[in-house]
Amino acid sequence: MMLTVVGIIFFGTIIIGVPVAFGMGLAGASWILFFEGMEPTILARRFYHALGSFPLLAIPLFIMLGVLADRTRMLPQLVVWLQMLLGRLRGGMAYINIVAAMLFAGISGTAVSDIASLGRVLIQLMTRAGYPASYAAALTAATSIIGPIIPPSVAMIIYALAVGNISVGAMFAAGAIPGVLFGLGFFVLAWNKTRTGNYGIQLVRPTARELLRQTARVIPLLVLPAIIIGGILTGIFTVTESAAIGVSYTMLIGFFATPRLRMKDIYDAVVYSAVISSVAGMLLGVGAILSWILTFNRVTQTLADLLVSLTSNADVFMVIVLITLLILGMLMDAVPIMIALSPLLAPIARQYGIDDIQFGLVFVVTCMIGLVTPPVGIILFMTTSISGVSLEKLSATILPFVLWMVAVVILMIFFPALTLWLPKVLGFI
Repeated sequence: MMLTVVGIIFFGTIIIGVPVAFGMGLAGASWILFFEGMEPTILARRFYHALGSFPLLAIPLFIMLGVLADRTRMLPQLVVWLQMLLGRLRGGMAYINIVAAMLFAGISGTAVSDIASLGRVLIQLMTRAGYPASYAAALTAATSIIGPIIPPSVAMIIYALAVGNISVGAMFAAGAIPGVLFGLGFFVLAWNKTRTGNYGIQLVRPTARELLRQTARVIPLLVLPAIIIGGILTGIFTVTESAAIGVSYTMLIGFFATPRLRMKDIYDAVVYSAVISSVAGMLLGVGAILSWILTFNRVTQTLADLLVSLTSNADVFMVIVLITLLILGMLMDAVPIMIALSPLLAPIARQYGIDDIQFGLVFVVTCMIGLVTPPVGIILFMTTSISGVSLEKLSATILPFVLWMVAVVILMIFFPALTLWLPKVLGFI
């Protein structure tokens, strides 16, 4: 009965246009107040307990970091540098797209920041080099998904906070190899596309002096992901501290760059990160309320018993989770899915003997794939607005990239070492 009532209220509010966070909150509050008859103070306690976590500060800081990195005007310099290195290769512009996304992934931590900061520039460069607009848009949308997989990752922070007792550093380390696999697969698909034709060939070879000058311009930006990722993985500082250091370093670069970072740029970055973080915070708070309701009513244990009765194989359970999340990803945004389902499914995964980090990576990466699957993939909508390519054409062109991403998740399920080897080497687990 509890699931029925909560589900009806939640989906009913969504249908009439209520934001997801408020729909989740209304569903949870209605059950506690009108069906359980509990004190309303429990809502406030559960909500604020979920937000009283130090790692939560990393979310606005990483979002702010991505905005400031864009406002320093150094990303176009990065693209020019990559053009000098890879421009003479057949299909060079596609390779530049992939490498730029992988490098920026070590700064931004979100797919939205990647597509907003690099999307327009990369799509324009690829179309000028002779690529079809639909292919340029599809590759750019697909490579943006590397952003929340290669550390740092805002999505992994949200997952760790939603589940609880999960090491964010271990999640970051576990995402490195799958993120690289995404990039390598995209390289192969791009190579296959450009086997014939002179896609993206730069006819003018830069001189050694020009290459050295451009390298000097981008070194400050290239050092940034090394500071952030290296500091976290070596344990020099925490995830939150790394985000703060990254913001400080980027502002320092911006104040000495040409053109210089303006105070308005900093103000805009603070406001944007506050708005986005408030949405994540609201979802985490109401998600904690729903998670408590499910635990209080023993829904998690009941569902675990049901799944165990259907299959005792951990790999089959993971495949069921994969399929479920892919379907939900076509209908909902990634963050509500993570906050609503991760506290429910993570304890069940433990009963199957699945490592918390492996399950978390499979969960997060699958949710990120939903960002580029129609009909509600937010990255698809952002890419169509940037490129002018129709949603239907973009959805069809991006399919090979989506299939490769799903294939990587399947590899993660059946070969846990892909996610667990690096965290073990670094001493996280």
